[in-house]
Amino acid sequence: MRLKKILENLEILTIKNFKNYNIKSITHISQDVSSGSIFICIKGNNFDGNSFVKTAIQKGVKCVITEDQNLNENNVCIVVVKDIRIAMSVVAKNFYNRCVDRMKIVGLVGTSGKTSTSIILSQLLSSVDNNIGVIGTNGIFIGNIRQDNKFTTPDPLELHYIFYQMNLLGVKTVIMEVSAQAIYYKKVHEITFDICVFTNISREHLDFFGSMENYAKVKMNFFDKNHMKECLVNTDDFYGRELAYKVNVPCVSYGIKEPANSFAIDIKYSLSRTSFVANILDDVLNVDVPFVGEYNVYNIIAGLTVAKMLGMNKEGLQHAIKHLKGIDGRFNVYDIKGKEVIIDFAHTPDSIDKLLSHIKNNSNKNIISLFGCVGYSDKDKRYEMARVVAKYSGMVFVTSDNPGYTSFEEISKDIICGLEDVNYICVEDRAEAIKRAYQMMTNDDILVIIGKGAENFQTIKNERLPYSDKECVLTLGKDN
Repeated sequence: MRLKKILENLEILTIKNFKNYNIKSITHISQDVSSGSIFICIKGNNFDGNSFVKTAIQKGVKCVITEDQNLNENNVCIVVVKDIRIAMSVVAKNFYNRCVDRMKIVGLVGTSGKTSTSIILSQLLSSVDNNIGVIGTNGIFIGNIRQDNKFTTPDPLELHYIFYQMNLLGVKTVIMEVSAQAIYYKKVHEITFDICVFTNISREHLDFFGSMENYAKVKMNFFDKNHMKECLVNTDDFYGRELAYKVNVPCVSYGIKEPANSFAIDIKYSLSRTSFVANILDDVLNVDVPFVGEYNVYNIIAGLTVAKMLGMNKEGLQHAIKHLKGIDGRFNVYDIKGKEVIIDFAHTPDSIDKLLSHIKNNSNKNIISLFGCVGYSDKDKRYEMARVVAKYSGMVFVTSDNPGYTSFEEISKDIICGLEDVNYICVEDRAEAIKRAYQMMTNDDILVIIGKGAENFQTIKNERLPYSDKECVLTLGKDN
């Protein structure tokens, strides 16, 4: 694609040495620069892309996009912009032929429930059209095709390439999780969402945002006419009620406690299923699904409401709800030689509380919890998570969960401070911890493995090493 077309709609401060080159690729990683490419100089916490410009030129780059007005190189086009993050989103969208504009885009914003709601919605929509795209924590899905996803919301260059692929394969609707960091870094700047869902806000990523106020502000300020056409908001959530009051786009509400446009009544829970009557924008549906907990009632109500907003009728919704399947890594229950094991992705104090309280309220068995805390974010959250786990558990195994460069000793020390009045064992190797916890179990216990869900890796230092809670659990049945 010609450079002039790629730079369309880009707010340029100055441009030097312009030639309408034929551009073959765009990257912000100097190692990936190739002949005929654009190099975008992103400033990170530990690096500055401007430091790699000469290396990029040696590799054949034709254009450099930067915020540095003092950059001078005679052999390439230099494009100086005010905001490099916005620039990356603009050129990425242009380079991939603005394919995102040809599809309906549904965004999911919130601390918890994004992944579950996205997959529930994709299942509902797939009952009438199998070419539904999903981008989120559990991966990238195009119909029945799955790819791994490094970030909940990919960087713009990768994100718009994904849209390009989806468009080629006939996808008409894309459901994507939008993380707070993605909003902060303007990864979705060039996307106009047809519908955005606000699920909830609870403590998360405070190492990055500094305070709950800053964290909530980033999510809530995203709900604006510049980013979306309409929204669906959980008005049972404290922040959701405020958002629904002040948002400047058409707003539909959902909940189970406060008056809302979509809601649930007659809710009945068990350890393996949930049933209720749903009123979805005046369509009354009977719901009986293999999902558990109050939090999944919210996720299902949200999914049903978005599906109706996108055009599904009552009969289609009622048919689709009967065929909903459980979600990988979300309250997956395994019977391993008569012993009950649950794997769940819960990784915040709020989501762990909801998980363990549901088990406590719907089972007479003793809870053995196994969990860890990541090494690279929100150190203070470790104590809070431990306090919640201790409240419901008779025994706790403290283990690793993406420690990064932080030692297990440091992480476990912070966790132990919250494990008052409960027995615990520290086992760094997560697979070994699962094995030992299982061996300790009786048939009167439930082992709850918390934090990783469907993740298939363990981050140690800067490496992603293959690892799966599910594989470890299934191996128990073979070894014992």
